[in-house]
Amino acid sequence: MERRNTIGIIGKLTAPMELIVDAAEWERKVYETKLKRVRPSGREDTFIVRFDGQAAGSEEELKRFGEGADVIVGGEIRSENVHNPKPEESRVKVFIYAEAIVVNDPPVKDQNEARICGHICKPPHFRPTGSGFAKDTRVVATSVLVAVNSQSGTNYIPCVCFGWLAVHANRLKVGDYIEVYGRFHSRQHKKKIEGRKLPYLRTVYEVCAFKIKRKGKEDRGEKREKERRISENA
Repeated sequence: MERRNTIGIIGKLTAPMELIVDAAEWERKVYETKLKRVRPSGREDTFIVRFDGQAAGSEEELKRFGEGADVIVGGEIRSENVHNPKPEESRVKVFIYAEAIVVNDPPVKDQNEARICGHICKPPHFRPTGSGFAKDTRVVATSVLVAVNSQSGTNYIPCVCFGWLAVHANRLKVGDYIEVYGRFHSRQHKKKIEGRKLPYLRTVYEVCAFKIKRKGKEDRGEKREKERRISENA
């Protein structure tokens, strides 16, 4: 079955590993940390990375993932609901789930590639990003929320695109099945919170798309998988 959620990214760990799920076997322990990546433009992105011990390959290798380590991460983008979030927190946590994580030594070239396939689950949000947007499509953006099904469940992944691609994406409808290629980015925005005088600076994680393809229906691989399951249960 074709994978519908993949990401490969290189960056630097900027926080100690936090054990969030304990287990008797080291392979099943789950850790969470932060990953910083510098774009070619010089702007920094910071992501949440989660992985289990097995993704590291060995206990000895796991010890190398300290703060400041350069790593290569391969996995998928996931989301989960935050229970009882604070007013300044998002209700949905978006993070990278690493199926493999290794120290970038010897170093390889920079990488940040994401691909997702799923259904649009909210109407696209079209907005200007600067003045003169009516005459210049380079300063418009469209945000879409994509529901991506995988073995881990359904993940809701925010995506954004700019320029002519934003104009195209604004024509998409809820329920459309799309394929998105892009880079995983973080950005900050000010969130007004009721009862507080000052706005709160919140971090948003999203796929910045450079290609969006409407597939109309689920791909053939997904259809074959459904047919196989039906035949097995018949």
